[in-house]
Amino acid sequence: MEGNVTYRRVQGGDSKELILVNDDGTLSLNSKWRADHNLNVSTGKDHSTYFKNKRADSYIVEFDVPQYLDDLIRENAISQKGYKTNPLNQGRTAPKIVDKGIFDKYGFEGVAYELPDPISRWLVEYGRNAKLIK
Repeated sequence: MEGNVTYRRVQGGDSKELILVNDDGTLSLNSKWRADHNLNVSTGKDHSTYFKNKRADSYIVEFDVPQYLDDLIRENAISQKGYKTNPLNQGRTAPKIVDKGIFDKYGFEGVAYELPDPISRWLVEYGRNAKLIK
């Protein structure tokens, strides 16, 4: 049986509230969602805690996704540096690795991604065990 990988997103404060946690632990998109919205998420809790502490009135949405979805994201992700001109961006649908400097500076575990559509929608569709961390 495949495992899960925990993802986190900081919302509220200066960050758009793009995903909602349902009573059953699943996720749904906020009605303000647009296909051109990218979803910023991270693995490892240090990064999300860092940004939550920098943004007043923010909170963390924590949820699990299947290992195969994390594998797909990780295997196709490219750096934000030179993203627009990188042919591996797959028409700007490839996941973008962001905030690498913050991970390096503070020794955070995990990785931060900016996920375009349709990957962002898949994350919401397959997200489970979601909870809010205030």
